[in-house]
Amino acid sequence: MALLFAGRAATRAQQAQPPAEPAPPPQQQESTIQVGTKLVVLDVVVTDKNDKPVTNLTKDDFTVTEETFPQTILNFEPPSAHPLPAGDLVHSTADLAKIGDATVDILVLDELNTPFEDNAYSRYSLQRFLKHQPPTMPPTTLLVANDKSFAVLQDYTQDRNLLIAALKRDPVVYPWRRSMNGGAGEDGVVRLGQSLQTLQSIAQAAAGTPGRKTIIWVGKGFPSVDLTNLDDDSASKLYEAIKRCTNLLLQSRVTLYVVDPTGLSSTTYDNSADTPVDLAALEEESGDEPFSNGIRFSTLAPATGGRVFKLRNDVDQEIATSIQDGSLYYTLSYRPTGESAEPGEYRHIRITMKDPKLTAATRDGYYAPGISPDDPKPDPAKEAKIAEGEEVVDVANAALSKMVYTGVKVRANQGSPGIFSIAVADSSLTWNSAADGLPAAKISIIAVCFSAKGKVLSHTTQEKTLQTKSPNATAAAEEIITLPFTLAPGTTRLRLVVRDAESGRLGTADLKIP
Repeated sequence: MALLFAGRAATRAQQAQPPAEPAPPPQQQESTIQVGTKLVVLDVVVTDKNDKPVTNLTKDDFTVTEETFPQTILNFEPPSAHPLPAGDLVHSTADLAKIGDATVDILVLDELNTPFEDNAYSRYSLQRFLKHQPPTMPPTTLLVANDKSFAVLQDYTQDRNLLIAALKRDPVVYPWRRSMNGGAGEDGVVRLGQSLQTLQSIAQAAAGTPGRKTIIWVGKGFPSVDLTNLDDDSASKLYEAIKRCTNLLLQSRVTLYVVDPTGLSSTTYDNSADTPVDLAALEEESGDEPFSNGIRFSTLAPATGGRVFKLRNDVDQEIATSIQDGSLYYTLSYRPTGESAEPGEYRHIRITMKDPKLTAATRDGYYAPGISPDDPKPDPAKEAKIAEGEEVVDVANAALSKMVYTGVKVRANQGSPGIFSIAVADSSLTWNSAADGLPAAKISIIAVCFSAKGKVLSHTTQEKTLQTKSPNATAAAEEIITLPFTLAPGTTRLRLVVRDAESGRLGTADLKIP
């Protein structure tokens, strides 16, 4: 598999197809719940008539339906089951294992799609929010998306001052692409692709982190696209891209909150839905899924169980509300029953509260894995090319990013010169039976050398087949791989990316080179 870095291939993101769901490794129980497996997990925020969180409910207060079919709640966890341990425990992504299922927050400054003057206000509001937080915060990371790149300003930390310092160090980048042609046309499509790829990268990076992840996206988001005005091929590509992005967010238990900093303006929001309840109402009127006729950034938030804040000037308070909502959630799970889902079909999920004065916000639904029988018969060669393109884009993004990807658990160290040792956790891989009956897993390992200024000096890819000695490996078991690799002259950092061939999950490890 060639590793292609140029341009992040934003247009390839538009060709994305929902990936097959990973099968659990032999030792894994059904306690791991993701869309497309035997159980469906729902993170639910319940509020009263004053929009205040309600945290003292029981399983009997909830009724779940999927496509009008009642579901049996198999597992139930109240908000108290997701506590954040006391103390300053998290100083990087590697420390997230210390907090169990507690929520983590992902702050994203969207300078790609937001007017310059509003970007300045976003930063002012975010800094104001941070200054009003205690010195030790919930685990939070700070990211920025702009015309130049998608970058990590601060890895996960509980130190408020580190987040403020990272924000101050990063200059505002003028959104030239948005300024061209009023942000429409080809530039608008490119921004849409970049925005979707940013969300997908966040979801893939967070795939191995337990608990709910809350993205607070401060900015306007990508421009809306009316699919009915596009030719069939373009509309199909965009539709498949938004399906893949939606499923990746849900598989990683990511909820999106959008805080639009433009305040009181003349901006119109056609067919917008600010909350999951709004989106459900629109769908019941039209009988449609969230993105059947158009792709709107604002729809992604309620589709994942989040909400949109707009036409207000208290942006710092909107950020605080998003974080509060994200931390006070119930977790329900069920095994889908009723009419079987056709491949590619959108399955609506609804929660009804025993007390009608309460409102439950959760994901809108999910796309059943596979290709709809109503779609044209796929061309195997074309499908393989699209899948390869998705793989290249995903791996390239992971290789170039400074985010730590947790979908595959990876550790690495340097032994003798030119020899590196990589430990991959058995529990994070997909194991299938080999000819001898023992489980085997296929992985790709990508090694990338960077200079002190972040320039790619060299890269290489290796394919490996791992085989355990026992079909009942424990969660603590690891496969140790020895990787001979010649560092390029001037290398100061080596990034290793491990991709599970079956599930597409990614893990990374970084080594400083003296």
